[in-house]
Amino acid sequence: MEQWSGNVWTAIIAAFIVGLVVGFVVLRMMKGNVQKQIQIESELKATKAQVAEQKVQLEQHFQQSATLLATLAEDYKKLYTHLAQGSETLLPTESKIEFFEQARLEVVKEEQSQEDQPKDYSEGSSGLLKSS
Repeated sequence: MEQWSGNVWTAIIAAFIVGLVVGFVVLRMMKGNVQKQIQIESELKATKAQVAEQKVQLEQHFQQSATLLATLAEDYKKLYTHLAQGSETLLPTESKIEFFEQARLEVVKEEQSQEDQPKDYSEGSSGLLKSS
């Protein structure tokens, strides 16, 4: 170390001071980026929580809507049955309401058409695979 001159020591000290200044500037710039990153991460977490909450609310809404629609359909079915039975028992045969008669005919036609469906199989063997 005794061999080094004053200029070498000056250069080393200057390089150390420049390194400190550059390190300080880089640290300040990084600190701002870190704060921005932390802020963005907290916003992301808040947004994810809000989306999850909205998803739960949406699922509950549609589940309740489906339940209400099922109840409504059942109530309409009960109302129609009540009106059809009242029409059948209370009205004379010549003044029956055509609406209830048509629905009854459609139900009968559906039952008949299901019974008249062709079978996908035959009763016995067809003979196609018999050896000659």
